[in-house]
Amino acid sequence: MKTVAITDLHSCEYEHPLDRIGLETLRKIPLFPKVLELCTVPQNSISRMELLGSNLKVTERQMPTLYKLMREACETLNVDEPLFYVSSAPQLNAYTACPDKPIVCIYSYLLDFLTDDEIRFVIGHELSHIKSQHIIYQALGTILGENLLSAILSTVPGLSTFSQPAIYALNYAYFEWYRAAEYSCDRGGYLACQNFNASCTALMKLAGSSQRFVDELNLEEFIEQSRNFEQVSSEGLGLVQKIILSNGRSHPWSVSRVGELIKFNDSGEYTNVLERKTLRKELPASATPALDTASAADKAKEAADKAKDAAKGALSGLSKGFGKFGKSE
Repeated sequence: MKTVAITDLHSCEYEHPLDRIGLETLRKIPLFPKVLELCTVPQNSISRMELLGSNLKVTERQMPTLYKLMREACETLNVDEPLFYVSSAPQLNAYTACPDKPIVCIYSYLLDFLTDDEIRFVIGHELSHIKSQHIIYQALGTILGENLLSAILSTVPGLSTFSQPAIYALNYAYFEWYRAAEYSCDRGGYLACQNFNASCTALMKLAGSSQRFVDELNLEEFIEQSRNFEQVSSEGLGLVQKIILSNGRSHPWSVSRVGELIKFNDSGEYTNVLERKTLRKELPASATPALDTASAADKAKEAADKAKDAAKGALSGLSKGFGKFGKSE
């Protein structure tokens, strides 16, 4: 379908509210700027060399249909065209890298499952990471995800004194923010493809799909699954389970992503952005919600306390799921 270019679009017009708040919380943690400085070691040229040597570069002459989808998404979201590659890795995935000269890479396995509009959604999602400058923090996520932070800090004079609670607070705040950033980029993907059903089915296929049964997927059932998950995970033991299983997780639950996209659509925010009814300029730092500098640490402690209580419950036979989770640790 033909999409409408969104004139003078700024990322703050569609960013999820938890995205900006989460990033501000992250920036207020004393450890954050020092660790981020460690992550600025040039790696971009290495990433570009790896992609150039191993993957297929998409251009006007190489996979022109796919290239056209990228060009259309760039025009729709007002994003400069990145380098574009296809990887043969057998995964349902795509990623963005290199903040100085961005690269978008989509796995061919994913392309085989998606329609053109669903591919537009995925491309728009990745372009939104560029537009919101999320990839500046990508290296930090890698360090946290691999549990390398303590080892790195121990080798740097003056940083080895940071306590484990401070490291935990940074880890917790980072992944809380990053999951919210994914919600923002899903909104950007929807704006890029301008097809609500295709945006939701793309997320459904990312959750789990099969080439053999792809024609039997049912979006209504997946949306109902999303509602059920929201209900069971919003209180009591389900909430604690959700906190434990979210720890260190870079992406939100697939069903939650669909649920948040439904809210964006049903609230009228999508239409307002698309029709340019509520133009908003970039918010200055002073306009962002004021947060207590101890907020992230408090949340981290709260999550740890709930996890501890849940573990006790597992040992006393409250939940088989928790028992298995505890044993895996």
